[in-house]
Amino acid sequence: MASFDTESAAGLENAAYDFVIVGGGTAGLVVANRLTENPNISVLVLEAGTNRLNDPRITIPGLGPATFEDEDFDWNFRSCPQEQLNGRKLLANKGRTLGGSSAINLGMVIYPSRAGLDAWETLGNPGWGWDGLSPYIRKFHTAAPPSEGNREFFNGMKFDQQDQGSTGPVQVSFGDQYMPYHAAWMDSFKALGYPQDDDPINGACTGPFVNPGAVDPATHTRSHAAAAYLGPEVQARSNLRVVTGAWVEKIIIEKGSNGDNAVATGVRFGKDSTVYTVSVGKEVLLAAGTTQSSQLLELSGIGNETILQSHGIPTIINNPGVGENLQDHGIVSFGYEVADGMPSGDMARDPAVAGAAMAAYQKDGSGPLGMVPMVSAFMPLVDTPEDERIQLLQKLQAAVDSPDISRTHKKQYEALHTLLKSPDEPTAQFILAPFQLLPREGEHPKRLFGLGHPGFFISLVSLLSYPLSRGSVHIQSSDPKAAPLIDHGILRHPVDVELQARHSMWMEKITETAPMASLLKKGGERLHTPEPLTDLEKAKELCRELVLSMYHVSGTCAMMPLEDGGVVDSHLKVYGSANIRVVDASIFPLEPRGNIQATVFAVAEKGADIIKQGLN
Repeated sequence: MASFDTESAAGLENAAYDFVIVGGGTAGLVVANRLTENPNISVLVLEAGTNRLNDPRITIPGLGPATFEDEDFDWNFRSCPQEQLNGRKLLANKGRTLGGSSAINLGMVIYPSRAGLDAWETLGNPGWGWDGLSPYIRKFHTAAPPSEGNREFFNGMKFDQQDQGSTGPVQVSFGDQYMPYHAAWMDSFKALGYPQDDDPINGACTGPFVNPGAVDPATHTRSHAAAAYLGPEVQARSNLRVVTGAWVEKIIIEKGSNGDNAVATGVRFGKDSTVYTVSVGKEVLLAAGTTQSSQLLELSGIGNETILQSHGIPTIINNPGVGENLQDHGIVSFGYEVADGMPSGDMARDPAVAGAAMAAYQKDGSGPLGMVPMVSAFMPLVDTPEDERIQLLQKLQAAVDSPDISRTHKKQYEALHTLLKSPDEPTAQFILAPFQLLPREGEHPKRLFGLGHPGFFISLVSLLSYPLSRGSVHIQSSDPKAAPLIDHGILRHPVDVELQARHSMWMEKITETAPMASLLKKGGERLHTPEPLTDLEKAKELCRELVLSMYHVSGTCAMMPLEDGGVVDSHLKVYGSANIRVVDASIFPLEPRGNIQATVFAVAEKGADIIKQGLN
């Protein structure tokens, strides 16, 4: 890939393309690839970040956290102070390089649920339920089966090759060096009465599962959007141009007259010290991600008129929904000291151990650096007395019935109430990471992932699959280089706080249950609280203290009917525009279950098909 020149903007003065895609990340490169399969369609991709396709911090799966806070890879945003979290600011790491966040994340591949996607459709998005999107969940990837050794190691692992993707560009595989805790994860859930009941790719799963990673099993390199969708054959297409270091300032839009929709005629961007304007023949496609697709709409005159006027931006389309509806998975991390002599990823702070891991990887791709070392579980709310469970649902119903609730939230909360009231629908995800996380260092990713606490630990984290809390992203300035104001809103809703606390309390049971209990040091250090959590109010306060963003932000250009607060319709077209679409996670009307990269890939694949159908 070394010869792929994305640095030059030569010839772009007053150039014209059929499509201009803003953002060369997880979604943008999918759409660029699919549109340029037709040699008669010209596409320009503008990526503000870098081209680091050959950098080992991206190619080696285990080095993802080494990219955090580095402007060559990461936007490194922070939220505004979160009043509901004692005024803390949350990290908002986000990929700033070809491949986007798929190039710097921890690589977990988790699939959305049937119930969660069907809720999208009930919110007024025909074709976006499970039946409409699940074919694209398979289209984006090719899954390698677990080895026989893996199947034996993980007792009860569910995986059927015919259920997986078999032709997609993203390579998905399992690791080759799991630790004893990973097997104990499966067995301890089973001992608690929750064996794995299905492979999550089928849209339902309760209990533990071995999530694969976005790792090419042949090369042991990270299979991110650029590696998968921008390979040599795609780079060679004469109808595709990719420019990095291109900072889009605005979409140039002609206001509609006599009730006509506004028309995007071009895109203005700066590179180095030159400003370019490129004409658009067909459409502008926003794939700048949840924090910046809405920002670009606002900079271009599409958004809440009051906000636009306050920054001196003329309003072209007044839509107060732009930038609202932000949703995110908040994670609460608990750390447990392992028994003497047991391995832990924390051993990597020893230069000799880190060197041996790198040597193993360079020799044949084996070892911890060549895999995604996390395993997961989906769980409903358990061990909660029925009267308390009913009270929790009544609190949610009261929110739905409140005269102060917006139409957007009322419809969403009704859909979420349906999900949460089913006693069997998992409402939380648990993840085991075989290394320490230090959430009290949460404003600094280098310290959060820095293994800085003495001793050897594993971490268990919990997150709510379907959060009720909402935040927002809005411009703070008319300057396109000014960071947007990000309000994650995590744990803002009291029902979320209680759910998070109850799930976190139950998570302690996993470590108290054999065989997991035998792998942890008896009376060992705990990084979250000295004693096991038994008091709900204390658990709530601890969750507010420890919760961090999982970097799964979505929803700021929500796909919903306009009257319900939507920004795009079910064809991903921005309301009031003739030819502007959004194709990334910002269109999610509701946060899906699990790590969102698989859902982003699937949405982009479906979006590309919708765009192509419009050309016929």
